[in-house]
Order: sequence, then C-alpha cells, then structure tokens
Amino acid sequence: MKRHKKKRPKLLGKRTHGRGRSKRGRGKGSRMTHKRTFGTNIMHTLKYEPWRLSQKCFVSLKKKMKAINLKDIEKLAEKDEVDVTKFGYGKVIGSGTLKKPLKIKARLFSKKALEKIEKAGGEAVVV
Repeated sequence: MKRHKKKRPKLLGKRTHGRGRSKRGRGKGSRMTHKRTFGTNIMHTLKYEPWRLSQKCFVSLKKKMKAINLKDIEKLAEKDEVDVTKFGYGKVIGSGTLKKPLKIKARLFSKKALEKIEKAGGEAVVV
C-alpha cells in the first residue's frame, strides 16, 4: 500500500527556512515590521483593531513649530504690529537686528530675540 508523504507547512530541516541566504531572517527585524501600529500581522489589525491605523504617536510641538529670524520679520511688517502665527511661524529667533520698534506676537521667543526686541524699543507678546 502506497502512503502519501505528509505535508508540513513548516520547513523543518531546511537551513534557510524559505528566506534565501542563511543569515537573512535571523534578527528581531525579521520577526516584525518597522511600523509601530501594525506589529507582525496587518490583517489582524485591519479586522479586529481598525482604530489603531488612525492612531497617532506623540509628536512634540517644538519639532512642528517653524521659526523665523528677526531680520525676516521686518520684511513681513506692514505697520507697527506683526502677528507671526498668521504666516505659519511659531517661534522668533534672534538672528539679525531690528531697526524700528515693533510689537511682535508669537508662541515662543528666544532669549536673544527678547533682548533685541526690547533694545529696539519694541514689545514681545506671547500668544
């Protein structure tokens, strides 16, 4: 009586385990993807935890915030007031000098920027 060879899904006794070179697929990176949200099985995430796909990790405000120099603020100023947040900037950095007194509104100011604004006779307002 002829017996059929038992099919095994696992490649027992194979050196490469179906991954080509022998060293490939040994480390931690081969066991999971680099995305934090998906883990190892994306289909499980899609079916049972779809909310994790829209989940965002912690993002620092300092990295998002764009900075502008004092020398560039003078170009933006139409009158005596400048609201830097309207132009998409969050922080004022003290590179350059102010020739006229300005009232500058921003989220953050560096120490040098505050000194130079006060020295020119202007005012720094934290929004």
